[in-house]
Amino acid sequence: MSEIKLSDIDLNLLYIFQVLIEELNVTKAATRLNVSQPAVSRSLSRLRDVFDDPLFIRTSHGLSATAKTQSLSSMLSDTLKGLESLIQPTEFIPRSSQRRFILSTTDFGTLTVLPKILDQFRQAAPNAILDVKSWNEEMVAELDHSAIDVAVAVLSKEPPPGIRALRLKSDRMVCLARKGHSSIEQTLTLENYLAACHVQVVLGRREYFAVDRELDKMGHKRHVSVHLPNFVPAARVVMESDLLLTVPRLFAEDMAGTVPEIAVHELPFATREFDYSMIWHERFQHDAAHLWFRGLLKQAFLDASV
Repeated sequence: MSEIKLSDIDLNLLYIFQVLIEELNVTKAATRLNVSQPAVSRSLSRLRDVFDDPLFIRTSHGLSATAKTQSLSSMLSDTLKGLESLIQPTEFIPRSSQRRFILSTTDFGTLTVLPKILDQFRQAAPNAILDVKSWNEEMVAELDHSAIDVAVAVLSKEPPPGIRALRLKSDRMVCLARKGHSSIEQTLTLENYLAACHVQVVLGRREYFAVDRELDKMGHKRHVSVHLPNFVPAARVVMESDLLLTVPRLFAEDMAGTVPEIAVHELPFATREFDYSMIWHERFQHDAAHLWFRGLLKQAFLDASV
């Protein structure tokens, strides 16, 4: 038996074969395929060569399938359905999905992002799981190992090749202090800021002291007396002391909205704005479930900007 190469076979012939099996009439098959009757006859001739069998016998009532065609019919139907599934994009149905979506962000990201998406996520995909993991910028590498689906974070540099990033929202730094702070009246002054002791949140191994770079340019230096790994505990320390905490405005406003003992102050010097970005691996760029989840996150930030 000679070896058959798929590259030598026109796979369109299989669809024509299926239509002929269903219609058992060359004229009806041609009409359904929107081609001429001679074109179908030529395709049938080629099919007979491929399968080394007449496939159909002409009768007074049309065509009659041979034993070979009858044995191939079920397999042919399954093969065509498989090819259609292979070519057509996979449909994602949130309501029936049991997929686990892994979102990575900081604790302040959890406080600000999660309330924006959780209700809609649970309503649209009640059987899916949302798994939130902590984030620091060094974890970009984990996106390459599929440990994280999507991250929402602030990137200080361009992501590596293969990692996608989409800007969601801009933000700026402000200062949190307890209400009734002994050194602050109505407005936080540069003198107050430099005289106070500060809490600094350190994420991962890298220390995010961008505010100190701005102070250095002005010839000033602040005193950081406490380092903590998370934003929420740092805000709690501020609430019960005269320490100051410099944080993103989005986090500060969410925190002040739930903790009445905390006040938000504008920084008494200019700082650069920064962007929250949604980050994911290139391999998920066209994944239907991923597209749905990324759309949920993107829309949440768009709604928050209205």
